[in-house]
Amino acid sequence: MGILDIIILVLLVLSAIFGFIKGFGKSSLRRFAFLFALAAAYFIGIPCARGLMGTNIGGDWLLGLYRNVLPEGDIFEQSLSGLSYQAQSDLLSQALGEMHFPSFFRGFFISGAFDLHSDVGNALASSFSYYTLIAVFFLVFLIVFSLVLNLLFRLIAEPILGEDGKGIVGRILGLLKRVFYTSLQLLVLMAIVVFIDQLLLRSDIFALHDFLFEDLGLGTGEFSIGRVFYDTAYALLGWVSEIGG
Repeated sequence: MGILDIIILVLLVLSAIFGFIKGFGKSSLRRFAFLFALAAAYFIGIPCARGLMGTNIGGDWLLGLYRNVLPEGDIFEQSLSGLSYQAQSDLLSQALGEMHFPSFFRGFFISGAFDLHSDVGNALASSFSYYTLIAVFFLVFLIVFSLVLNLLFRLIAEPILGEDGKGIVGRILGLLKRVFYTSLQLLVLMAIVVFIDQLLLRSDIFALHDFLFEDLGLGTGEFSIGRVFYDTAYALLGWVSEIGG
């Protein structure tokens, strides 16, 4: 067991003890309701936005609105019909560059383009329309679900969780909540470490990488909790880089 494994396990155990003692109070209920509403809004809002993109609201009215406010230029009149996806992406990226979009965010808007059979302007307008609909549905569902869930949790919290959330169920939920939050914080810290490691490797500085390689057993098939966090953080950074284009 390496140094990072010990540190992570100690932090998780301490957070579990603290969460069990504190229980699952009203503030935790509100946060849980918000997170649940956040997930519901995300998973319901995106399908609704996709559905509206095929209607007059998303596919015509909103798309036309964005198309009219796009800047003028030859790049926006370029046809995308018949081009490979890579060629289409290059044209869309060039157009977003002329609109001063940072390169990191261009991949998001390119992947959201619905209309790839006409010109660059329409493709970008369809992407902006799609993300606008997602934002609207997201906010609406978030507000509705938050209100409903908060009401439901208030009605059922006392009998199930115990007074002040310190019944046995409340204490177990408090333990799980605290371990979950601590795990997220550790994952963020590990992602920062991995990012710094990648920057140092580009400068031919291997000290941090050698430490991680040895301490986490990256060159072996051995299991370690630190390696789980490392692999997850590494995959997360790779996904962010890929989406960002």
